[in-house]
Amino acid sequence: MFTTALVALDLSPAEAAMLDCLGDLKDLGVARVILTHVIRVGYAQGAGFGKETDYGAWLDRRAAPLRAAGLEVAVDIRASGEPAAEILACAAEHHADLIVIGSRGQNMVRGLFLGSTAREVIRQSPLPVRLEWIESDGRDDAPDCARACDGGLTRLMLATDFSPHAAAAEAAAARLAAHAGGVDLVHVLTDADCARYPRWPVMARAALGAIADEVAASGGKPDLHLPAGRPSEEIARMAEACEAQLIVVGKHGRNWVQSMVIGSTAENLCEIARRPVLMVPLQEG
Repeated sequence: MFTTALVALDLSPAEAAMLDCLGDLKDLGVARVILTHVIRVGYAQGAGFGKETDYGAWLDRRAAPLRAAGLEVAVDIRASGEPAAEILACAAEHHADLIVIGSRGQNMVRGLFLGSTAREVIRQSPLPVRLEWIESDGRDDAPDCARACDGGLTRLMLATDFSPHAAAAEAAAARLAAHAGGVDLVHVLTDADCARYPRWPVMARAALGAIADEVAASGGKPDLHLPAGRPSEEIARMAEACEAQLIVVGKHGRNWVQSMVIGSTAENLCEIARRPVLMVPLQEG
């Protein structure tokens, strides 16, 4: 499905654990990985400027688990005052078709915090973005983090609202079905939809059934779920209950959320999922 993944790293303590989680990129079809770090330059910043060689050597050493998994790995160190834009430019130059970026973990009570660079990459990327979830060991200043993956992809979850924005995610889940085996198909019934369309649960089950047929045709084993409640919370709950290793969800193309306020289902899900989330944008044009 994917061939080249750009992995954006900020060289925080979380990154070692994050790299350990990426061996299963092969299950997504990835054969080539570009590890990139953007040194932020600007007023009162740029402490890493001039250390590109050192950073490159560090990343090259950290690439060992990926190479051991059979992936081709290259390293690209850059400097920019706009890291998110530079990451997207790097992805374009390397012809990447997937961007991988990590969370900045706080403690396990407060959960994940998406750094500003990750937010902007997620919002602006015309490519699918996989957000890796990294747990801290419970202290805000902890140097050690733990991987929130088990090194494989045996079960994935597709969350859909059946909108045009979800179509690309639905197609992606169907293509990944053969690699994952078990595929949980989830649509969350909201009070608003059920009030507007009394027969919505029946219609939604039929729509999930059509997606299930595509998943089965690809070699996957689909299970249908129609929980009721707040979408992001129910998707996260179902993912935990089903032990999904990856959640696939659609997003609304470029600049899909204009403010810095968490509001959409996909971005809310990134805050609470406690597992990797693959966000697939609407294919424009």
